[in-house]
Amino acid sequence: MTNEEKERFSEMLTCLFSPPDREMVEQVHQGNIHAFFQHYFQIWGKDKDILKGFLIEGGPEINFRDLEEEYDRLFSSEAGSGKISLAESFYKPWTQDPHCPLPFATEKGLLMGDSALHLLALYKQCGLELGGKYRGMPDHLVMELEFLSFLYRWATDKEIKRFIGDHLDWITLLREEFREFHPHPFYRSAMEVLILFLRQEKERLEVECNG
Repeated sequence: MTNEEKERFSEMLTCLFSPPDREMVEQVHQGNIHAFFQHYFQIWGKDKDILKGFLIEGGPEINFRDLEEEYDRLFSSEAGSGKISLAESFYKPWTQDPHCPLPFATEKGLLMGDSALHLLALYKQCGLELGGKYRGMPDHLVMELEFLSFLYRWATDKEIKRFIGDHLDWITLLREEFREFHPHPFYRSAMEVLILFLRQEKERLEVECNG
């Protein structure tokens, strides 16, 4: 894959983990999302059964309603909500600072931890402003995938490798959460595609950056 293709691939993943809208659901209905990923799975020689969740029967309006309801059932922007958090901070100790006096410093399940603050600094360094609903969650998966797309256009492999290692190392924990909630096949496929893409990129970057 070229960097341009990986930029587009990351943008597609960003759409899959964003709240569904009618445009995205129409792309699902037309089979475009399945076809997009199938192209790369054929090149990689990977099992295309992973993509079955993108083949949804029914009309766009019914699919939109179903995916909207499922997204709401699965995901939450709040800590301790009984749903799946898509924020990196939730899966890591709130801070790694050994001198932090706060009693919850090493606890997990909180938001705006070290990873969020580090990403705010990275966004600022790159001249990016965080707005809208993710202002209080700069380390939300949607923002991280959007930033990854940005890096494929502007950054070096070394910088991309560091970002994936520092900020997308929690995705396997997210996958475990997914399994407990028995998600709609669409989101199962989205999760497996994300895992596979990151695994392949880690292997590639390990070779190219250390070779």
